[in-house]
Amino acid sequence: MTRRILVTGGAGFIGSHVVEALRARGDEPHVMDDLSKGQVSNLPVDVPLYVLDMAASPLERLFEIPFDAVVHCAAQTNVMRSLADPALDRRINVTGLVRVLHGALASGVRRFVFISSGGAVYGETPVPATETTQPRPENPYGCHKLEGEALVAAEPISSVSLRLSNVYGPRQRSDAEGGVASIFSDRLAAGLPLRIYGDGEQQRDFVHVADVASAILLALDDDSMTGVWNVGTGTPTSVNDLAALMIEASGEHTLIERLPARGEIRRSCLDIAKLRGTGRWAPERTLRQGVAELLRSAAHVL
Repeated sequence: MTRRILVTGGAGFIGSHVVEALRARGDEPHVMDDLSKGQVSNLPVDVPLYVLDMAASPLERLFEIPFDAVVHCAAQTNVMRSLADPALDRRINVTGLVRVLHGALASGVRRFVFISSGGAVYGETPVPATETTQPRPENPYGCHKLEGEALVAAEPISSVSLRLSNVYGPRQRSDAEGGVASIFSDRLAAGLPLRIYGDGEQQRDFVHVADVASAILLALDDDSMTGVWNVGTGTPTSVNDLAALMIEASGEHTLIERLPARGEIRRSCLDIAKLRGTGRWAPERTLRQGVAELLRSAAHVL
């Protein structure tokens, strides 16, 4: 049965891949996006697009459309921006969420999938964080994502919050927070040196956006998935190792430029045993495979 699904932030990086996956299986995605970061070119021309600011625009007419479900990808995701302007981060990540959530409730939406952040919510993870690991957000962005999870869980709607690790892949903006793989691919395609801050031993759990999209579709379909679920690979990779892998995959003789440390989290990695334990999801792309795809995409764009 075809379902009509609203994807907020659907013209952005993760959202557009969700739209693509929904269409591929025969669903009817609709997109709400203010286009502050998203791009119309990320979407098929026949996907309905509503250019709205979720924190300010009237949403009543949008929710007159009988959506079966909402995937809430729209967010302010830049940690540094959240530190510089926490009020703006709250406006988008809390007020905007509440308005979308209330619209969904009022219109009888059956299922609500909230896209959260594992890295920002858990903070430092000396060992891979499970869903029961005590959250320790270190910035307004992480605090507001954690608050958003609680707001969604408190409403009388079938819902789930997905805590994503560091997502990478085609269409990711190189100016986006957490987009080190995209930054590296753009610089490699342009013949520029790769910039590494500090010693480069910061570790991240890099998960391909296509694997994230498949986890989101599973969360849409399975009402037994409630509360919070980690989505990642469970494997930490240092920035140094990522750079070496991408240089090797590109075949370029690229220099590395070392810059002062920026006070980043040293290690962020998610335990995905809970999601893998469903028997219906596991990350399919290795980092090597995903990096090669990303480099081909960047070269095509240039």
